[in-house]
Amino acid sequence: MSRPARCWGVWLAVLSLSACVSPPPRRPAALVQGERFLTLGVAAYSADDYLNAASLFGRALEYYRGLDDRGHIVESRIDLAETALAVGNFTAADGQLQAARQIADSDGMAQAQQRLSLLQSTLAIRRGQYALAAQQLSPLLSSADTEADIRSSALANRTDIALHRADDPPAPWLERFAAVVRDAHDPLLEARLLRFQAELKERGGDDRAAATLLRRALGRYKSIPNRAGTAATLEQWGALLAAQRQWAAAADRLQRALDVRLWLLDRAATVADLRRMADVNEAAGHVARAAALRRWAGVVAGRGEGGWSGLRGEGARRSGCGPGARRRTRAGRVGGPPGGRPSRPGAVQGRGPPRRALPGPLRPRRDLPHPGHHAGHRRPAVAGARG
Repeated sequence: MSRPARCWGVWLAVLSLSACVSPPPRRPAALVQGERFLTLGVAAYSADDYLNAASLFGRALEYYRGLDDRGHIVESRIDLAETALAVGNFTAADGQLQAARQIADSDGMAQAQQRLSLLQSTLAIRRGQYALAAQQLSPLLSSADTEADIRSSALANRTDIALHRADDPPAPWLERFAAVVRDAHDPLLEARLLRFQAELKERGGDDRAAATLLRRALGRYKSIPNRAGTAATLEQWGALLAAQRQWAAAADRLQRALDVRLWLLDRAATVADLRRMADVNEAAGHVARAAALRRWAGVVAGRGEGGWSGLRGEGARRSGCGPGARRRTRAGRVGGPPGGRPSRPGAVQGRGPPRRALPGPLRPRRDLPHPGHHAGHRRPAVAGARG
């Protein structure tokens, strides 16, 4: 056969084959657009860009409400709840969770119900409602149908609850969580376990071992990197040092945690860190600096002049928030103490007398596990021990 004839035969074979293969079905544009909002929102959330994440999840919610797509409505509300929790807006998180729960229960959405129970337990922990949180976790931990990533997050939450309650021994829960961590090979789970272990060491009086474990946890979080876990570890370490009356070292860890929380725009954690820094400065004898930090805590909490959005125009190094904090947050820079002369209370000097227990406000808020993936958008659960 001549070359042109062979080529013609090959071409006919290709045509006949293609006639037997139909093109892939084109998905409706309406579905593609809604998923685009969710995908972009998850990307923003994963980058700790919570403002854009909330905007995109909100657009997805309105889009799916226009289609009466109840499954994606629940998904969007769950995403909005997670984002609200990440920035410490408990009221907004609660509203989204209740609205999502109503649909999920009505329509029997089992996977969504699991995620909602986990998130509601996280919210209860953040509000100090530990009995309620344990009750919400019980079905997840007792059911064989609970997804693996949800179970690992639930165990982390349950361990955290036990560490808050005197009548709830944490060791059994920590052992179960450790077994999950060994099998998961997840650096975020490993970092969270190290922090739990550090707390038990501190309770047992072994502060040196606790500090070593916290240093390892901090390294894990930074290697990912995970900002919320980094901040939570620094807060825990600052509390450990403050309990030893190592004021300068405690102020250093808390200042570094505050820098991260400001980047995240986590209002609740920022207020807590400012108050912890105020306690450290007051204990070290820096009364004016402590007062300035408490005034700023009131401003960020929305009880001072200008509120959170009114903190533009000044550099953080002049704020009483410590040296070197130069980053302009998306909510504006933190300025000097309201109505007072700028100070730098983060720069506390001296260790002070021997160890003394300090009041509750110095105890850090623990980071809480990220509730998990869904619909192909989310990273694995606890992919974020979010602070």
